[in-house]
Amino acid sequence: MKRIASLILVALFAVPAPAFAWGTKGHEIIGQLAGSSFPSTLPAFMRTMPAQYEIMYLGPELDRLKGSGTAWDAENDPGHYINLDDNGMIAGVVSLQKLPASREAYDTALRAAGTDQYRQGYSPYAILEGWEQLRYDFGYWRVDNYHASHAATSGARAVAATDRAIDQALILRDAGVWGHFVEDGSQPLHVTIHFNGWGNYPNPNGYTNAKNTHSFFESTFVDRYITPGIVNQLMVPSMMMPPDKLLTQDQVMNLIAGYLQGTLQAVGPLYDIEKAGGFANGSPAAVKFTATQLARGAIELRDLITLAWYDSLNTKVGYPYQSVRDILNGAPPPKGSDGS
Repeated sequence: MKRIASLILVALFAVPAPAFAWGTKGHEIIGQLAGSSFPSTLPAFMRTMPAQYEIMYLGPELDRLKGSGTAWDAENDPGHYINLDDNGMIAGVVSLQKLPASREAYDTALRAAGTDQYRQGYSPYAILEGWEQLRYDFGYWRVDNYHASHAATSGARAVAATDRAIDQALILRDAGVWGHFVEDGSQPLHVTIHFNGWGNYPNPNGYTNAKNTHSFFESTFVDRYITPGIVNQLMVPSMMMPPDKLLTQDQVMNLIAGYLQGTLQAVGPLYDIEKAGGFANGSPAAVKFTATQLARGAIELRDLITLAWYDSLNTKVGYPYQSVRDILNGAPPPKGSDGS
């Protein structure tokens, strides 16, 4: 099985990729490298070759689903991007560094300025919401994994083992599909008002306004010049540490905002490389720049998944809620619970 999955990965990267955000190839490179670099502290099922393949394969899923219908597209497509100006502001009224607590509050602030989340994009919230869901996925897996070995009866242990298998399928599905938003966050043209040519803004550097700037960079250039091996050289080990208590939403959003801010800082260099013909000619500077951004995406995806695993120990699950940590320490279910 391991050898077959390895051959599938090799074959997949040998064929051209259709044009989607970051290109299918770019998304798959990020997913592959994130999944293959998880620390040993993650559960064993997350570190298998089939799991790596699934996370990689699902990376482009939200692009494959584009065109599903007017309602689906209108609601989901703005999660892929955010229109930041050069100072990190959205529509001049919301700062990336001080994002409102909810998407509703974000949209309210934008509507007061004559726009909304669907025109400006809401990628930080798409990343945050998916991360919170993945954290709880891991929390339920921890509980079911514990009960699979420690439940009082063989029947209860069997049920817990079945539930654990379902948890694992959900975790891989959620990590892979949600990972698309994280991956888009490392593409500089997904975090800027200059998303497809510089646009109708002051342009003292004479940057291009070509309408194929976006697709050429993320698809044509990546397909021609970037390989997983080039990006892998820029990967670094995870430095995530388990938090002592449940992370607040602000703490997680600050991590996400810092990641997107780093990507915003790459917008000017991207246009400098384009102006010099680097992407058209596959210059070393263009290759290094693009590989660096893809590596940033892989590192961020890996580290956010790792952090979701660590922080899941601090969550509460079930109804009535019970601390995951208490359950793993053998505490009885709270009164009013059926113990399931």
